[in-house]
Amino acid sequence: MLTKNKTLKYVIIGIVLLAGVLAWLFATSSTKNVPRAVPQVAPHEIKNTNLQEEQNGKLVWKLDIDSLIYDKSQDANILKGIKGIFYQEDGSSITITAADGAVYMKNKTIVLTGDPRGEVSTGGVLTADKLTWLNDKKFIVAEGKVKIVKDDAVATADKGTMDTVINKIKLEGKALVRKGVEG
Repeated sequence: MLTKNKTLKYVIIGIVLLAGVLAWLFATSSTKNVPRAVPQVAPHEIKNTNLQEEQNGKLVWKLDIDSLIYDKSQDANILKGIKGIFYQEDGSSITITAADGAVYMKNKTIVLTGDPRGEVSTGGVLTADKLTWLNDKKFIVAEGKVKIVKDDAVATADKGTMDTVINKIKLEGKALVRKGVEG
């Protein structure tokens, strides 16, 4: 009888120990497979840099930038303190300045805000609330209080679409062109 009790006692102790070991194994192995949260990294700011676009070995545009931060949600570079040049095939260009802007990486559209201003190498000045460079068409779209001064003409409108050196212009919304006046 004593041996039966002793045997039963050892079996119960063995079962309890086995249950404890199994519980410990399952508890530690389940935490190993739980993915850990990746810490969020603040966007990195790059100061005093530039971006440019080349096609067939020719420079299409170049932007010098005081500050650039990549915004993954928009797939865009957010810019501050911008000075850039957009080139025509014939070598003429427009120099653009703006306080703020963005380059959308998918189509390389450039949107400039914060008092954007363009000065054409062949003569002329462009101002608006917003300037958008359509990279695929090589055109500039000016929106909001558009003012174009070229030679002795001044054009104003709500919106203007033009080539880089303001030779071909389409004005929309309250468009007015005056000749024989200065800016």
